[in-house]
Amino acid sequence: MMLHKVFYVPIFTFRFEKHDTYDFSDIAKQGKIDSRPKGWTTPVNSSFPNISDNDRLISPDVRDSLIKDLSEQMKRLFISNGIPDKFVVHNFWYNVYHDYQGQEPHTHLTGCMEQTPYWCGIYYNKGATPTTFFRPDSNNRVHQFPYQSENFREYFADSLQPNLHDGDVILFPPYLMHCVDLQTSANMRLTFSFNLLLHNEQRVSLG
Repeated sequence: MMLHKVFYVPIFTFRFEKHDTYDFSDIAKQGKIDSRPKGWTTPVNSSFPNISDNDRLISPDVRDSLIKDLSEQMKRLFISNGIPDKFVVHNFWYNVYHDYQGQEPHTHLTGCMEQTPYWCGIYYNKGATPTTFFRPDSNNRVHQFPYQSENFREYFADSLQPNLHDGDVILFPPYLMHCVDLQTSANMRLTFSFNLLLHNEQRVSLG
């Protein structure tokens, strides 16, 4: 008898090699700000869907350098895993959280994209606390499979909180629901989120 692992959700995590190059501690001096975009229900200081050229916290040069350095490392990751590596960073924004700030459950399928993203990602720069990811079919299951052993828990858990630290990056599919719990610390939590689009010449027909 064989156990087949089917319908897996792919998630990549890696350490950003140039994390120590980017120190945004001055952002913490801004204090607690609620600049949530239209339609968001939980307080957060966000530049969604992009960091503009006249952003008050991050200059265009720093923004572009950060995108370039992250992109170069992601390209190497994709190539080493046989994944098409010709992509563009279509959206890139920061989220700054202080105490009692967070983000409601959401996906990256709608809201800022005229096309469905290829991959989505989060770079945890400072004050990393867990992002909760939810099982895509959790609302469709009619019964809870019994947890017979530790070996089976990963197959049937309804949510996952990857153990990530400052300097880590996570890549995930755009359909994966996720949220950020309300922060319980006054310390700043700073993340950069992004959506990648695949170049047309590397799109593969599934028909």
